[in-house]
Amino acid sequence: MNGEIFPSGPDFRAMVQGLDSGILIHEAASKNILWANEAACRMFGFRLEELRPLKAHHMSSPDQRYRRDVGVAWLQEAVVRGESRRRWKYRAKNGEVFLTDAVAKRLDFRDGPVVMVVFRGVTPEDDLRAELDRAEGYLQRLMVSASAGIALLDEENRVQDISDFAARLLGTTAEEAAGQRLDALATPSLPLDGEVVSGHLSHPGDPVEITFEVDAEDGTRWLSVDIEVVRHDGIQSRLAAFRDVTEREELARHNEYQQARLQYMSRYNAMGDMAMTIAHELGQPLAAARNSLMGLQARHASGNLSTEDFEYGLDLAARQLTRSAQIVSSVKRYVQRIETSMAVEDLDDVVADALYFAQLRAREKGIELQADLSEEPLPVKVDQILIGQVVINLCFNAVDEVSEAIAEGLTPPPVVELTCFREGDWACFSVADRGRGLAEPTDQAFSTKQDGAGIGLIICERIIERHGGELVFTSGEPGTIATGRLPLVESVGSSEE
Repeated sequence: MNGEIFPSGPDFRAMVQGLDSGILIHEAASKNILWANEAACRMFGFRLEELRPLKAHHMSSPDQRYRRDVGVAWLQEAVVRGESRRRWKYRAKNGEVFLTDAVAKRLDFRDGPVVMVVFRGVTPEDDLRAELDRAEGYLQRLMVSASAGIALLDEENRVQDISDFAARLLGTTAEEAAGQRLDALATPSLPLDGEVVSGHLSHPGDPVEITFEVDAEDGTRWLSVDIEVVRHDGIQSRLAAFRDVTEREELARHNEYQQARLQYMSRYNAMGDMAMTIAHELGQPLAAARNSLMGLQARHASGNLSTEDFEYGLDLAARQLTRSAQIVSSVKRYVQRIETSMAVEDLDDVVADALYFAQLRAREKGIELQADLSEEPLPVKVDQILIGQVVINLCFNAVDEVSEAIAEGLTPPPVVELTCFREGDWACFSVADRGRGLAEPTDQAFSTKQDGAGIGLIICERIIERHGGELVFTSGEPGTIATGRLPLVESVGSSEE
C-alpha cells in the first residue's frame, strides 16, 4: 500500500458496494435518485439505470402511509434537520413489498447537498422485538406519569412490576412489593382467589373492581383497584390500576352511620310515644275490670250478691281483660320486629298492622279512620317497623288536623281516609283529610306536638327515600293528601339485595 491516507476513493467504493444495507443517494433539492449501491439494486430488482428515473410512488408500498408526499416530506426533514429515521415500505420491480428500517441523512458533496438513505430489511423477529421494546417503554412511561398507580400481576396475583405511585399508595416501595401477593400488601373486599374475581379474570377485557384497605402510618387508606387481564401478541398479563378513594369511602361510611342513627332515633322516639299511647288505652279496660271486681268484692262482703250478679260482674271484668290482652298482643306483634332488617312484605299487611295504632288516636279524637286496602298483593322490600311508623305518623297528623279544624269552628267531615293501591311499578299508600291544608313546613326532624308520633315529616320523607321511594303532599281541596310510593319488588327484580 502507498503512503496515502487509507482507504482511497476506489476502496470506499468497494466498501459501499460490499454492504448488505441498501444505499440511495437523492439530490437534496429535487429528491431525484442520483445513485444506488448494488445491495439497493438487488433489493428492488432494478439496474441502476432503471432506478434513477423512478419517483417515490413508483418504488414504495401503495399503502396511503407511504404515498409520494409523505416520502418527499421525510427526505426534506433530513435536508432541514440533518437526519431523519423511520420505517418505510418499499416496493420491488416484481411488486413485492418489503419493510425496511431507513435512515435519511444530509451530506454536502462538492457539487451540492444530497440525501443519503441507508436502509435494511426488517424481519418479523426484528419487528416483534421492536414492538416489545416500544410497548415496554410505553408501559414504563405510563407507570411513571399516570395519576392512577399501575401494577403488573402474574396468575398468582404476585406483583411483577409496579409503579412508584402505586407502591406509595400501598405504603411500601416498588422493591419491597416485587414478588409479593397483592392481598399480602393490603386487605381486599373480595378474595382474590374466589369465584367472583376468578370469573372476571377468566375473560380478557372483563375487569373486576375491588376495594383494598391499607393500614397506613397516617390512618386507614382505601384503594379502588381495577384488575383486568390484557393480551397482546400472545402475551397475557394482569393489569391492576389503583386509585385512592379514602375520602369517598369515609364519606360513605359516615353516611351509613348517620342513616343508622336516624333509624335508631326514629324508632326510639316513636316507640316511646307509642308506649304512652298504649298505657293510656290500657288504662280504660283495666280500670273497668278493677271496678267490676271491687264491686263484686263489696257486695259479697255485705252479703248482697246474687249468683246472677256475680256471673255478670265476672263476665264484665273478663271482657275488659280480654280487651287489654288484645291491645298487648297487638303491641307485641308490632314491636317484636323492631330489630328486623329489610324483607319482602305486602304493603297491605304493613299498613294493616299500623292501622290499629292510628285508630286509637282517631277514636280518642272522635274521628273515623276509613281504610281501603288493595285487593291485589303489593310486594315491597321494606323495614316494616319504619314504614309502619311513617303510616302512623301521617295518620296522626291527619287526625289532629281534622280535630283542630273542628275546634276552630270549621265543619270538615270527621273522617280520615287511608288507602293502598298500585300505580304502575309503585306500591302506594295515601292518607287524606279534609282539614285546613298543609300550612306548616315539613323540615322538622321530630314532632314537637305534645302527643305527636315521635318523628317529623322530614324523617318520614327520608325513610321513604331510603327505601327507594318518595313521599309527596298534594292539596285535597280542601285538606291534604299525603302519598307514599315504594318500588314493587317485581319491578326491581334481581337487583334487590
